[in-house]
Amino acid sequence: MRLTTLLSLMAAFSLHAADRPDVLFIAVDDLNDWTSHLGGHPQARTPNIDRLVARGTSFTNTQCAAPACNPSRAALMSGMRPWQTGIYTNGDPAQGVLKDTLTLNRHFLASGYNCQGGGKIYHGGGSEGRKDTWTKWMDRFPSIPEKEQNYNGLKSGHFDWGPVDAKPDDMGDHKLTTWAVEQLQNAPADQPLFLAVGYVKPHLPWYVPREYFDRFPLDTIQLPHVLEGDLADVPPAGVSMAKPQGDHAAVIQGGQWAKAVQAYLATVSFLDDQVGRLLDGLDASPRKDKTLIVWWTDHGWHLGEKEHWRKFALWEEATRTDFAIVAPGIGKPGQKCAAPVDYLSVYPTLCALTGLPVPAHVKGPSLLPLLKDPAAPWPHLSVCTHGRGNHAVRDTRWRHIRYADGS
Repeated sequence: MRLTTLLSLMAAFSLHAADRPDVLFIAVDDLNDWTSHLGGHPQARTPNIDRLVARGTSFTNTQCAAPACNPSRAALMSGMRPWQTGIYTNGDPAQGVLKDTLTLNRHFLASGYNCQGGGKIYHGGGSEGRKDTWTKWMDRFPSIPEKEQNYNGLKSGHFDWGPVDAKPDDMGDHKLTTWAVEQLQNAPADQPLFLAVGYVKPHLPWYVPREYFDRFPLDTIQLPHVLEGDLADVPPAGVSMAKPQGDHAAVIQGGQWAKAVQAYLATVSFLDDQVGRLLDGLDASPRKDKTLIVWWTDHGWHLGEKEHWRKFALWEEATRTDFAIVAPGIGKPGQKCAAPVDYLSVYPTLCALTGLPVPAHVKGPSLLPLLKDPAAPWPHLSVCTHGRGNHAVRDTRWRHIRYADGS
């Protein structure tokens, strides 16, 4: 659906806008399943993320549409897969490609919502905060420190980690949370609110205040379980994605594996504190009882599993995400759903929950049946795409990977 439909949508839905629920739309960058409720790492401590998820439905078998920031976010926000948009990598110009598409935020804006956003929702900067796509947009706050420091000695740009001598409220995501709470408390009460909050951490570099590192003493850190020779049965196309002689070799040779795990856990713990502040702000606001919450991470992250680091692969660690929906009055709080879902379902599900029409270009299945009953029939598989022609298909038990060369 193109932007020529915006005015007609506004006219059709503005009369009923005040009756629609608010939406708190929380995006997180580079968070894998290392949260307490998903159990991806035994030392993860995320009480506030767990508190959020316990209010609604956790989709424990969710796969991103693509294991990279740009194509994953573009797919979720447009409701279209990478092969439909042509957005496969972080370097593809998503803003230009999607400029005439009725993206999720544009749809809510056109339907009478006060559509506010801040932090990282789409990948990159540029036109993300254009006035025709948001009612109000808050650019990202600066990181602390603003430049890479090479704390780990690997000399690999932002692939770096270490504690910083700063206070939590100096950090960009802390400032973003403060801004978001202000919007929850002060946005006009006579208009429904769509508030998108895009957290940057735990994206690299893993620089957070020292107090978060102290929560995970280095001598107690447990490394991820890695099978010896785990790449032996992987075809060359998969080994090429893993790049075992790159990041993994550098981390091992530099004696940084435990420090990296410590830094990631610390950064996730910092994020968790911000989620707690955001939830407290929501609970103290007049919008508490009428707010839908969508909690999503753009993809997973490897920390040495399959001799791989970062995302950019089609294995579970790179594609599994932390995803939950809190829909007051629908389903039971704290329920879990193991059906294979992916992010092409977010757009139509939000339409179903708010009473908005589903644009013609959005083809993903709504999750509403699973919100009502996590064991409801679900005749769908999840699909994740990395680059042209490389796909992973997931069901409740298995993952099938097909590379572009046919292997």
